[in-house]
Amino acid sequence: MLPAKPSRPIGALRCSPVARACGMIALVLIPVLTVAAILAFPLRPHVPKVPVRPQVPKVRLEAPVQPGQDLRFYVVGSSNAAWQNWVDQVHSSLGRLGYNLDLPHTDIPGETDAPTKRTPKCQDSATYESLRTPRLALQGWSSWGFAYESEDDCNAEGFRTIAGWNVSCTNGWACTEKYRGDVPYLPPSTIAKGVRGAHVVVLANFVNDGKTAMYCPGACFGSGVVPDLVDTTEISAETLKHTIRAIHAEDPEVVVLVLARYPDAKQVVFVNDRNLEQVNAINAAVREHVEKEPNTHFVDVIFPMGINVFQTLNRGHANCRGDKILTNSVIEAMYKRGVISVGANMSGDDSCLIHADCESLDHACCQRSALCYMNPEGGCAAYGPGLQ
Repeated sequence: MLPAKPSRPIGALRCSPVARACGMIALVLIPVLTVAAILAFPLRPHVPKVPVRPQVPKVRLEAPVQPGQDLRFYVVGSSNAAWQNWVDQVHSSLGRLGYNLDLPHTDIPGETDAPTKRTPKCQDSATYESLRTPRLALQGWSSWGFAYESEDDCNAEGFRTIAGWNVSCTNGWACTEKYRGDVPYLPPSTIAKGVRGAHVVVLANFVNDGKTAMYCPGACFGSGVVPDLVDTTEISAETLKHTIRAIHAEDPEVVVLVLARYPDAKQVVFVNDRNLEQVNAINAAVREHVEKEPNTHFVDVIFPMGINVFQTLNRGHANCRGDKILTNSVIEAMYKRGVISVGANMSGDDSCLIHADCESLDHACCQRSALCYMNPEGGCAAYGPGLQ
């Protein structure tokens, strides 16, 4: 009987010489190939997401209006206050900063407390759609419609002289009677009585002054020499001062903020760079004139280039992103000019305007961005142009 073969431990199977050679080659090649793969396709490093910081409001202790106290503001505008959301967004934003908005109705003819036309549906519309915010929003009007006590100085052809130029006494788009509406003109003394006691009055009513020179010069300035876009600055400055002085004659404590004319649009939704230099020149000249008036300040507005900031619904008017910029500009001006003690925690870096990597932004840059907003959950999220 042959002796039994000793059992071979598991893993001690005999390999042929060829197999042993292959195994040794594999032991050498695997580490080499692994290193080569890492060099060719390096692992993406982990980049931690920058957390959204909680809001830390800016505080100005000496300002007259503290959170929890009554705050009243009023906007005098044209279609920019009727076909856009920024007036209501200012109301909502001030409320979220802790102010008690006291916004009574006035006896000013033509007053409305909400947009008069359908506006873009913004992602944060739930915060302001139910609010009632009295304002003057007279479509197509220019600044001179709010500047004269009567039409007694209008000549037989329906023109008056303002800063040496013939200007139509017919208020409304294209200085045309059919667009005049129910209110023929608004005496500045009537506006002043209505806004007496307000902390802030925002004048957003000269945006159409230059547009009349561009699109309907004959109707608005007669058949003689007519002003060009930049020439209308002289007219705007004089008529704005009429309104400002009437407001301060009634109540010198009112802070008047003159809102800049925002740019024109091109390709429907983008800033028109072709006349942007002229628009900037107009704003600079108007600023120089109105800031000589007591308790009056100019509010700059920056719309970023190449970003969708204008409506497709009401063309030439800012969409949700543009309105966010206007809202931020007005509230920042209220804070800087010492009206409110607590302002929004917003970055002063203009580059934040075009940041779209919302989830990586801190609160201050998110607040400044035209493309982001602080959502109800407290995070920074993408902000679109609005449903139109």
